[in-house]
Amino acid sequence: MTNSFLNWKLGLKSYFILFVLSMTGCQNDLAFIQSLKKQNQGVDEVTKVESSLSQAGKLRAKLYAPRMLRFQDSIPRVEFPNKLHVDFYNDNHNIQSFLDAKKGSYFENQAKVLLEDSIVVIRMDGDTLKTEKLIWEQSRQSFYTDADVEIRQKTKTIFGKGFESDEQLKNFSIDTVTGVLQVESNKF
Repeated sequence: MTNSFLNWKLGLKSYFILFVLSMTGCQNDLAFIQSLKKQNQGVDEVTKVESSLSQAGKLRAKLYAPRMLRFQDSIPRVEFPNKLHVDFYNDNHNIQSFLDAKKGSYFENQAKVLLEDSIVVIRMDGDTLKTEKLIWEQSRQSFYTDADVEIRQKTKTIFGKGFESDEQLKNFSIDTVTGVLQVESNKF
């Protein structure tokens, strides 16, 4: 056999051995990558979120959150697991109310927002709503809950269970009033 044929044969064996070694060396890496892909499949994460909601060209709300997760699984949703703050604006671009909650979820297919844990909504006129669970249903343009609520107004604080209101929190009803505390208007 000639030298060039032996060199070619040796080179072919070397490439084959390198190919086999590289395949066995990648098995663990490939399995690791696939496990990561399964863990994070359909989840997007954003930090330092600032988002605006406009309707008919007018600013209606601004949302601020330190972290947002977007899930694209069987129930598409956006979650705010580490608190959120929303400023709501009137037609003159002035803040009319704001909302704080420790957790929130937006269910895209239902156009529904679920707020949980230490929810406080304050209107600029001073009225305040406190609850542990609040649902904003966009199609009904209303807020509601079956949880305990506390509503502070200038002359009284109302305690109850169950609540429903329009989006501006101007017209509301409480399912079961459990107490009313009268307050002098100058003590508010």
